Amino acid sequence: MAPNQKIRPGRKGPRSVGSFLPKITGKVLAKKGFPNMSLITDWPAIVGPELAEFTCPEKMNWPRPPREEPQDAEALNARPAPPQRQRGITLKLRVESHGVLEVQYSLEAIIMRINSYFGYRAVTELRIIQGPVKRAEPARQKPSDHIKCQSKKPLADLSKIEDDDLRNAFLRLDAARRS
Repeated sequence: MAPNQKIRPGRKGPRSVGSFLPKITGKVLAKKGFPNMSLITDWPAIVGPELAEFTCPEKMNWPRPPREEPQDAEALNARPAPPQRQRGITLKLRVESHGVLEVQYSLEAIIMRINSYFGYRAVTELRIIQGPVKRAEPARQKPSDHIKCQSKKPLADLSKIEDDDLRNAFLRLDAARRS
């Protein structure tokens, strides 16, 4: 180390790309109401692979704090108190059209699974948004027939093959490879 270089505290060598993801994705996820990425990434484990094929969490609407209203004795006596509603998160769930009925029948089970994932009763309501669910497709290799052969020479001397049909098949195959 050169004498004029200083070691920065807290930095201990190279860092993985994954360590930067929370900082990068945090703002985007916060706009959608997600505290972190785990609900999205663990969605198949939470609801099961069958439901995860045609559903995905879209947005979490957190409850607003109650408004402070001025309290005077006449106003309290004049109107009855509104019923207390259980406050919790409303999860907007994107569902493909063919799975809406199945999700409607299993709303309570989905809420229970999500809450057991969080460890407390966080989600109290599910709202269904009908639409296509985008899935990341695994990277596929293109078939080798799209790759053109650079060589124009035949592979081998096919004149030694005695069977005419077999030799003609190899000639057609070789011609197709080079074209």
